[in-house]
Amino acid sequence: MVKNKNLSLMIAALTLFGLSPLPINALEQRPSKEIPIDEFVKETLQFAQIGNNQMNVAWYLPLEVFGAPPQPVLVIAVVKAEILSTDSFKFASQVETQKGLKVTYTDSSGKSIVLAQAPKNDDVDLFITEMKPFFTKLAGKFGEGMWFLTYKNVDASGKNIVSPYKPGKLKVSFNGKSATRQPESTVELPLNSLFVPRLCPNGKPAHISWKYCPWDGTPLTVK
Repeated sequence: MVKNKNLSLMIAALTLFGLSPLPINALEQRPSKEIPIDEFVKETLQFAQIGNNQMNVAWYLPLEVFGAPPQPVLVIAVVKAEILSTDSFKFASQVETQKGLKVTYTDSSGKSIVLAQAPKNDDVDLFITEMKPFFTKLAGKFGEGMWFLTYKNVDASGKNIVSPYKPGKLKVSFNGKSATRQPESTVELPLNSLFVPRLCPNGKPAHISWKYCPWDGTPLTVK
């Protein structure tokens, strides 16, 4: 009960956009109140339209960014929608949404692993339940048909496989057994929105993945 109460307090803090920082290597993370929610959503929420009548949505939700303690699963919010008109959609059930869904992580060395579906533990279930209105509001109309799915995120040694702070790629594929290849949603990691931008000599911010300023070739260092 104490753990759940603490988690609820962290959720309340998030509602006020108080995202808590986690240290990583030598790169400087943004102070919690300075994490730009729009940029975070832009990096993690992916839309893929198939033809004129179908839309898939995948949203990587790293709970540690939102103040939750480390978890053995990662959360992907997914929508499969049939486009009926400009502002009208028919959303797939959870069972239909999960059909053919595959989540793959590729680390900085190029090694890929398909993440297995895993059940939600009590903490994750509580977090999702209390935060669902917040997340669905950010997703707009698609929030109405959003399903929060969980995947195993620990290796044999108990360490997290995917981290929003470490280099890699997280890919969500909707292909399944369909003969028609569907677009994949890919999130590039680490997330730029979580770090204080390094500045190039011209005063423009450098993306977290850059090693050199593209305007003049100046090497970018870490503190």
